[in-house]
Amino acid sequence: MCWTLPSPRLETSSSTSPGTDAIIAAAQGFLTALNSKSRVDFEKYCVRAGGMSLSPPAPTILRFCTIGSFVEHVASVTDEIDERIWDPEVKVHEAGNLAAVWAPFRAKINGVVDHVGVDLFILHRLNGEWKVTGLADSCQRPTEDEKLLD
Repeated sequence: MCWTLPSPRLETSSSTSPGTDAIIAAAQGFLTALNSKSRVDFEKYCVRAGGMSLSPPAPTILRFCTIGSFVEHVASVTDEIDERIWDPEVKVHEAGNLAAVWAPFRAKINGVVDHVGVDLFILHRLNGEWKVTGLADSCQRPTEDEKLLD
């Protein structure tokens, strides 16, 4: 038997609005926790049982892990991390409990642009708060121009 489901309506925004501010804030909060390597901050913005697929620059292959194992790894890193996103595109399901943020990113390690790409955050509204429940990225080594970006 085949079922035809109505297409869900999605709210899409490349700029912030009251409906997307909290979603972007959760994604930014996740990055703030990454940059500070704070387990406590990660707990505010994500679900440790969530999943990640990380695509490091070639020749390293795609890696999969839980957000929790990523948090533990990051907490042990001694290098300075500074990852930032810009121009986020937000999609929200009409039920208002599922969202995605797609945004280009740049990561500096110890003050040097190390890799660039796109972050894709999956978020769910849990107990009235947006939490990152999944994350995927694509990344590559920066071009000479990208290395000069602030």
